[in-house]
Amino acid sequence: MAESLKTEDTPEPFEPPIPSLPMVTDHEKELAAQASQEFEKGHYQASLHTLNRLAVTRGNDHKVAYNKAIATYYHSGFKKTDEFKQSMLAVCQSARVNVDNIDSLDDVDHCVMYYNQAVLLYYLKQYKASLTIMDKLFQFIEPLEESLCKKVMLFLVELYLTTHQPEKAMAMLSFLEKQLFGNGKQSTPEKGDKGDSSSHEGSPTEFYRPRLSHYKVRCLLMLKSMKSCKRELKNLMNIMGMTLPVVYLKSNFEYLRGNHRKAIKVLNSAPMPKHFMETGECVPVMYNNNLGCLHFHMRKHNLGTFYFRKAFEENTSAMRELNSGDGGASLSGKPIQTVSMSRHYELLYNLGIELLHCGKPLAAFDCLIEAVQVYQINPRLWLRLAECCIMANRENNDVDRQLKQRLKVIEGSVGSGVHRKLILSEGMHKNKEWCLESPAMPVATIEFASLCLCNALVLLPQDPLTATEAPSGEEHPEGGTKPHENIMVPAPPGNPMRPSEVANLRCSVLANSSYVSLCLCDYLVAHNHAEHLLRQPKLSGAHRYLGNMYNAEALTALDRIADAVQHLNIEVVTDVSTTPPEQKQDQTDKGDRNGDKEQELGESKGALNPWSPRDVVSYAGALYPWSPRDVVKARALMQYNLAVAHAVRGEFDKAMNNLMQSTKDMGSPLPAQVYFLRLYLDLLEGRRKIAQGIIKEHFGHVTPNRAI
Repeated sequence: MAESLKTEDTPEPFEPPIPSLPMVTDHEKELAAQASQEFEKGHYQASLHTLNRLAVTRGNDHKVAYNKAIATYYHSGFKKTDEFKQSMLAVCQSARVNVDNIDSLDDVDHCVMYYNQAVLLYYLKQYKASLTIMDKLFQFIEPLEESLCKKVMLFLVELYLTTHQPEKAMAMLSFLEKQLFGNGKQSTPEKGDKGDSSSHEGSPTEFYRPRLSHYKVRCLLMLKSMKSCKRELKNLMNIMGMTLPVVYLKSNFEYLRGNHRKAIKVLNSAPMPKHFMETGECVPVMYNNNLGCLHFHMRKHNLGTFYFRKAFEENTSAMRELNSGDGGASLSGKPIQTVSMSRHYELLYNLGIELLHCGKPLAAFDCLIEAVQVYQINPRLWLRLAECCIMANRENNDVDRQLKQRLKVIEGSVGSGVHRKLILSEGMHKNKEWCLESPAMPVATIEFASLCLCNALVLLPQDPLTATEAPSGEEHPEGGTKPHENIMVPAPPGNPMRPSEVANLRCSVLANSSYVSLCLCDYLVAHNHAEHLLRQPKLSGAHRYLGNMYNAEALTALDRIADAVQHLNIEVVTDVSTTPPEQKQDQTDKGDRNGDKEQELGESKGALNPWSPRDVVSYAGALYPWSPRDVVKARALMQYNLAVAHAVRGEFDKAMNNLMQSTKDMGSPLPAQVYFLRLYLDLLEGRRKIAQGIIKEHFGHVTPNRAI
């Protein structure tokens, strides 16, 4: 009873009603029309003055207040962003509009407020939040005014492209074309018919042709539809001529086709750019970045590093000039289009990848460890960090062929005369230094590489091999597709990875994980990773070879010699290329086509370009050389490992036979491990004279002058 009385006596929150507005007079209509005309002509001061006159009689009209805020912001040159946000918030509160809650939109008159909020979020790089608002606005597309309707659709196309959704962008372009031209297709202008202002005045829809064609080219480039892109790009060049955006689109098109020298030539033909304060893009930064990407794919990595560093310097200089007033602490004081102009982290990403291919893993690690603070959800970036750690600890296997390493076979001698004895080394990794710090510390160590690879595996979607299949008769959610099919994995700052790229990346992560586990003497984990790698359906020859080698080494350390020997069958080694199987098939099918090849880069040594699609490369194979490069040498190295397995099992004759055969094709100079095994087998079998002969031939500087 008390609770019911309390409920009845508790006053409900009171919201004062929105004051009713008087009828619009003819004079006020004239003032509103005059303000609109002045605003469209760019006379923002005069428009603001007219709006102030209108506000005298309609002071409570939130539309007038909102238009005053817009006109004031335009008059400031888009520099008073903080004041504009406060004005927008005040007007929205007076109109009972919550722009932060898109679900509250139910009045068509409020759509313009949400549209401006979405534009503001776009320039602040909050693309998903902006897209959420615009998707809601598209539901009100029919009752919207015609001009706002077109702006909403064009802005949606831009947002779809920015968020790497070219399919949705193409669908929106088709819908917009139907609204503008009726049949959904643009008529191709005659050659030399540029989209100038005179043609725009003849037909209002002609104003949109260049923009639609420009968006189409961007969509087709992102979709990597080269033939359609070539036609649309020619159409765009006829409409706009070789303007700066067209030149960069043309260069990007040639880059994707593999015509890198032609792409450089096109870039160098670009006209003089405007100042970045006007456009919001620093063209020197883009120019040097694109040159760096082109030289990367031309395998000129040191030259690519030069251009990336130059782009980084240009970006730093531009940001220093932009933030000279307040140090970048405030949004006001600079045009809104320059707020998110910095390409600092994208350039660090590119520079890190290039330095890694230059063989400078520590410098690359410093760049990528800073970039990963922004792009944490990119599994490919975590793999590159792990590769930096691996290369910093061991650049390649050719190190074992150096004289310095081979001299470690004989540590020295003791005694003199007939009592002189030689001391053999304990092995190549007897003095391994373990990291005493936490593996989570960002240092280029094998332990940190293990952590990076774990992050990469976690960020990848569930492996189809380990995914739990639905029972028979049950349908999978979302249309009956399996959870792992058609999954686009985000990989900022680039395009999302397609399923084929995800499969290649998974193979690279598993191969690196197995190797790192072997370095950490975690043989069971290394065996599990290698087994998982060998079960992958789309496996390149190089990954299959590494999987067998790593698995055999782990099994040998686990004292499962019989299982290890099964993985060391040299007859199954028929391919050691880094090209995935589906790419080989594409190369075979498209070998006779002119310039329209779409090739994917093997994930184990790929590179990324944040400002253009990054998974089409004209070169077959890896951009970083790896050893063994041919099947003969690969079989020789595997046969050496087979000899080691037989030696561990006590089958010394088989071990010696395999060792002698492997040294014929292994190439010279031989790795230091070969001398270790040969001396071990000769001494164990009592072939002392042969062992002495090998020592005198290869390590004569430590043997006595007289025969022993």
